[in-house]
Amino acid sequence: MSFLNISLASIKTKEMSNSSVVDEAIRFLAPFLEKKLYCQEKKPLVIGIEGPQGSGKTTAATNIRVKLLEKINCNIVQFSMDDFYLTFEQQLNLNRENQDNKLLQGRGLPGTHDVELLMKIFKDLIDIDHDKSPVKIPVYDKSLHNGKGDRLPLEKWNVVEKRVDLIIFEGWFNGYTSINTEETLIRKWNSIKATHPRKFGDVEDRHIQKINCDLRRYEQIWGLFDLFVCIKTENINNVYRWRLQQEHALIKKKGSGMTDMEVETFVDRYMPVYYLYYDGLGKTEEKINSLELDIDEFRNLVNSNYIMQ
Repeated sequence: MSFLNISLASIKTKEMSNSSVVDEAIRFLAPFLEKKLYCQEKKPLVIGIEGPQGSGKTTAATNIRVKLLEKINCNIVQFSMDDFYLTFEQQLNLNRENQDNKLLQGRGLPGTHDVELLMKIFKDLIDIDHDKSPVKIPVYDKSLHNGKGDRLPLEKWNVVEKRVDLIIFEGWFNGYTSINTEETLIRKWNSIKATHPRKFGDVEDRHIQKINCDLRRYEQIWGLFDLFVCIKTENINNVYRWRLQQEHALIKKKGSGMTDMEVETFVDRYMPVYYLYYDGLGKTEEKINSLELDIDEFRNLVNSNYIMQ
């Protein structure tokens, strides 16, 4: 059994050849899972997976689960931040309460999820004897209400009936941390806005302060992570390219979709969060045994870096 036979000499940045994001993630995660099972630890390992939209994180998370199950006999539960979006009615209320804040006019950003429900589900999966108390995980359907989405009824949630060995939790802003002082936040935002006046000229300081305050509530989730897989790109503006590729593929498959301009406008709403917090992911990586995976604009893995505690 391999366990944690990772020498300090191996904890360094490596240039990749034919290795993939999934291959590297399995190489990183499997020893921790094997050790947990060998030691018969009851608490499940919690893995957080981060990756910008369009980077392939959801597909990677699914393939990581499949490949781990091929290697190791265990029970793995996988879910996403997206599963915990506010209900349709809750999002409508949020829209009304923040009518002049375009960042919150629709799901996706910090503040549009049920963080309390997410914490409860994590606590139930970690603490409860599942032989007696099944745990239900919500399911969100993005197609409902003409694409505005809604949470499905309780009877359609996914049920976990036995003890969990590993939890895989993915989300595009997993690990992002709020900026501590308003002075620093506003100074950074004003610099971003000056660089992109056409896109963000109508986003006021108080709109960003609201997002920053909401993001702080998610940091309790990152505190549950035992391991962190961080898919990173040198240029965060690659999100525009990746989202456009996804839309073109959708149009080819279904015959309709957003125009290129509509895709750009769609992504614009997310970019303030990327510009403000993406470069701060290292703060989370420094606290958790982490794997940093650097991908290029074509989603090819070019470097990996173990950050071990």
